[in-house]
Amino acid sequence: MKMNKKLIGKALLVIFTLILSACNGGERADIEEDKVEENKSQPVVVEQKLVQSEYQLVTETYSRENVKVEYPQIVYLKDEGKQQEINEFIKKEALAHFLETMQSIEPDQKYEADGEYEVKLKNDKILSIAYKSYNNISPSAHPYHLFSTTNIDVNTGKKLFLTDFVSTIDKEFINLIKTAKYVGEIESEFEQQIREQAFGLYDSDEKLISALSSSKEGVNGIYAYATENTLGISMPVAHVAGGHAEFEIDISELKEAGHVDWN
Repeated sequence: MKMNKKLIGKALLVIFTLILSACNGGERADIEEDKVEENKSQPVVVEQKLVQSEYQLVTETYSRENVKVEYPQIVYLKDEGKQQEINEFIKKEALAHFLETMQSIEPDQKYEADGEYEVKLKNDKILSIAYKSYNNISPSAHPYHLFSTTNIDVNTGKKLFLTDFVSTIDKEFINLIKTAKYVGEIESEFEQQIREQAFGLYDSDEKLISALSSSKEGVNGIYAYATENTLGISMPVAHVAGGHAEFEIDISELKEAGHVDWN
């Protein structure tokens, strides 16, 4: 009888252990299923992010006689129709001045130009491009340099201007731009003179506010661009000073002043 009790006890212990193992196994199975479900969903989100920002830029070159102009074109954008639309717009913007000049010069004149571009910002929201070019029409007094920008909302194909980057152009913003970092090509020892040329064209803050607010399509020679950490603004200056001067405002300053509209 004692042996039977021992056997029964061992049998119960084994059964209890099996039941416990089964329960734990079920919990582990549930946990594993949850992990699998998580693993299934996670790559989808990552893939979507990659698709949105997965576009690249290639360089195209327009060349005719003594005119050579480089400009970017988008490849691998998910929306092919949007890609074509943006590329046609970029090309039109990049070549506009050179084509107009070639058509307007006199038969006895010779036009020479060399244009290049720099990508200031490229992400899944904004493509910001700056163009610089050397131009010379002979016979003429002197060659000249041009600076312009093209900013595009990659999702809509819409062109962006300074007023799309800054929520309010007011006296507070004027103070920010007047004290912004100078990033032009003239030596730093002449920086004060450059600033005086860039902002001295306007005898009041109100007139500068008006000029900046109506800077679409390069009116008044003012252009804007965006970088990862700054908002850049190009102002016209005298030919001897390079024809243009760029100033960059740190985004942290714009945020602090409540003027950021895109970042």
